Amino acid sequence: MIKKKIHMRDKLFFTVIFILVSVHSFAQTVITGKLLDENQKPIANVSVSYKKINSAALLGFSKSDAGGAFKLTIKVTDADSIQMDFNHLSYAKRSVHIVNASANYAYILKSEVRKIQEVKVSDVPVYNRKDTINYNVASFTGKQDRVIGDIIKKLPGVEMRGGQIFYQGEPIQQYRVNGLDMMGGRYGIINQNLPADAVLKVQILENHQPIKMLDKLVFSNRATLNLQLKKFTTTGTGKIGLGATPALWDGNITPMTFAKTFQILNSFQTNNIGDDVSQQLKPFYSGTGYFSSRSSFSDGPTYLSIRDVATPGFDQKKWLDNQIFLVSSNMIQKLKSGLEVKGNFSYFHDNRKRQGTTTTQYFTNKEVIQNQEVVDNSYGVDELNIGVLVEKNESNIYLRNSTNYRKQWNNSVGNILFNEDTPIHQDKKFSDEAFLNSFSLGRFIGKQLVNITSTIEWHSTPQRLSVNPGQFESLINEGKPYDRMGQIVRFKSFNFENGLSLSRKIKRWTFSPSIHLNYNSSKLNSHIEIQDQEDVRKLDTGYFNDMNSAQMQLRMALQIGKEVRKFRYSFNLPFSQYYYNVKQQGIQRLKNEFRSSWNPSASMTYLINSKNSLGTNLSGGRNFGGLDNFYNGYIISQYRSIQKYDARLLKDENLSTGINYEYKNTLKAHFANLGYIVRMSWRDYMFSTTLDSLGRSTTSINNRDAQSLSQGIRGGLSKLFISIKTVAKMSGNLSWSTSDYLLNETLVKQHVNSQSLTFELINSSSSMISGDYRVSMGRTHNRLADGLSNELLYNNHFFNLVLVPHERHLITLSNSLYGNNVKAQKSQYFMDATYRFRLTRWRTDLELTASNILNNRNYLQQFSSDYELIQSYFELRSRQFLIAMRFKI
Repeated sequence: MIKKKIHMRDKLFFTVIFILVSVHSFAQTVITGKLLDENQKPIANVSVSYKKINSAALLGFSKSDAGGAFKLTIKVTDADSIQMDFNHLSYAKRSVHIVNASANYAYILKSEVRKIQEVKVSDVPVYNRKDTINYNVASFTGKQDRVIGDIIKKLPGVEMRGGQIFYQGEPIQQYRVNGLDMMGGRYGIINQNLPADAVLKVQILENHQPIKMLDKLVFSNRATLNLQLKKFTTTGTGKIGLGATPALWDGNITPMTFAKTFQILNSFQTNNIGDDVSQQLKPFYSGTGYFSSRSSFSDGPTYLSIRDVATPGFDQKKWLDNQIFLVSSNMIQKLKSGLEVKGNFSYFHDNRKRQGTTTTQYFTNKEVIQNQEVVDNSYGVDELNIGVLVEKNESNIYLRNSTNYRKQWNNSVGNILFNEDTPIHQDKKFSDEAFLNSFSLGRFIGKQLVNITSTIEWHSTPQRLSVNPGQFESLINEGKPYDRMGQIVRFKSFNFENGLSLSRKIKRWTFSPSIHLNYNSSKLNSHIEIQDQEDVRKLDTGYFNDMNSAQMQLRMALQIGKEVRKFRYSFNLPFSQYYYNVKQQGIQRLKNEFRSSWNPSASMTYLINSKNSLGTNLSGGRNFGGLDNFYNGYIISQYRSIQKYDARLLKDENLSTGINYEYKNTLKAHFANLGYIVRMSWRDYMFSTTLDSLGRSTTSINNRDAQSLSQGIRGGLSKLFISIKTVAKMSGNLSWSTSDYLLNETLVKQHVNSQSLTFELINSSSSMISGDYRVSMGRTHNRLADGLSNELLYNNHFFNLVLVPHERHLITLSNSLYGNNVKAQKSQYFMDATYRFRLTRWRTDLELTASNILNNRNYLQQFSSDYELIQSYFELRSRQFLIAMRFKI
């Protein structure tokens, strides 16, 4: 009986559905007809479309058959009339308005041959082929542009932040020239030295999977940038410049060769004009993707520093006092077997000086402490890098082994006049020597992809800080003044990481289980010594560290990916088991201690259509750490800061989620992106800071729970207006955050919110005059302790005007205006000018540059931290003139 009722209900359900579909079908309007020419002959292959009257959106289309007949099913129910359009290359366009009712028509089309204007792909500024966006370099090159970096920063959808390249708000994963990645992330030196006229196209490879074995196995949502040169060539740039106030020099010789399978770049650069060319060697990425072993150095811990003065947040050429010498050599050779061999060597030495005044207010729950420090510092910075990499990236094998050696030296001297009456001398010596070898091998065994990775890293990081006269008298010298305080730290570490992963695609699913076993050991020795006249002594218990730590991690993970129609899913399910042993001052602080963590993540991308995509992600989990700060003997980190920590593991738990939207229309060169992210974290500890009457701080760890919350919205919009040769870009950020901290044993919740907006116009519509304008504005509001707050506003404008009165003469006027809400600082206006004369025969420019023409001498800025309000008064570079010869190799 029950089965019969269910059966009757099913029949009734399908009957209703059939009736509804039938009624809908009968309600549709069907238009039929025939198309004839002026001789009453039928016309085939005429495009027949319909839409609402006065609307641009097509609602349906059809084509006429060999007999000229056509049929349209009209699905418009809210209009009495519709418009039909007829299109054919051999006949004139025709549009008719008809009643929205089933009927049969006949129309005559008049003969008219329409000419199609010839369009060359190379003449189109931006066009798309499959997943590759092509930017025609000639369309974006102005008379003033010399190197490819000048072009890349103009491209719609692309932006540069501090030398790093972003596409649609995300950093690129690779930078190639003719398909080869010679620099491995250190692409700044190519950006600043490759002549723009050697490049045909800048290409953005969307959703690019750099590992060929994974091309159809693992989806990538990252982008790669490739420069397609006009030909295989030897090129480069050079510059020789001399100037005055003070004596100035600027030299650069950077030849480079790009052959089909061989590339080499050598560079020697030196200057004292405020240009930190070592940033050209800064790595913005390492490795090549999904299962690569780590191939970039971790930094050795810096325990010590000298008191510095905050630098201005604008172009460093206006304030950096430097003397830098840099040499770099890089090459890549691709063999017939597909094996790539890369080598790199670089060394730079930089002497720097910084002068300024810092006024700091410390807000506690009981009082406000104010200090003034007049700073005069000098720095000697050296860095040596040597690396060799062997890589084979084919569809049936992936092999990569990189060996790197790095050594850094930093000798710093600081002089401070404290509160106008107490001179303090600081001397810091720091070095970090490191060796890194990383190996990765991927092969198919049947349909199963197997990958093995192994990494070895070693660090030795000794450092020393000396302060005269000695500080913290009440803490380390029974309240008695003394001549000198010294902090000595020796740190060594060894890391050994090994992994095995498998990947298999089953229909639309990709499964990638992996297991890693990582081992880390470190040794920290430190002690404090004080000197009074000729008496030097080391402090005993509580002021030295002798720590040995060992950590082992067993990490198991399962990554799952799926592509179905317009959806792409990714899941990562990692689980880690940690094992710790720590001995401090001869006492076993941790013995066979076990901890576990679980850090799952998931993401989804929905490709709405060829122009729009939507993505979302979710991640969370638990982490343990703190071994670098696992010491209970005091370490003096700065002349006015001393710290120690309880010997225990620190636990962090976090949760984050976000959503991101991207739009691109390459035909109209229109790009947009918008994203939102929220992060929450919980800790089982707090950093506790105690300030004395002079603002000197003592930091420790307190066993109290803390939490933080941060949210952010970021977006960008850019478009090329082809008719007026103008690129418009706009980007913005909104963020809010709250966090807990302890100050003088009082719990304080910090609230920070900030907003920023940048708008830029780049115009090159005229061959005689062009320019660009950018405005950057923002606000940061920080609620400090005891209900106090601080608000910082900035409003900066940049305008560059390029005049070309003659093809061999060029004048550039660069203007910048920096404004903020610091009462003691008026808005500062800077003007620079360059005159360039072109020696066409020798492909050489003669340049005369005047910098800081108005001779601004100092700059005042204000910012705040958890419990500080800081005003920084910084001395700038004075007016200077430079005459230079710039040439193309």
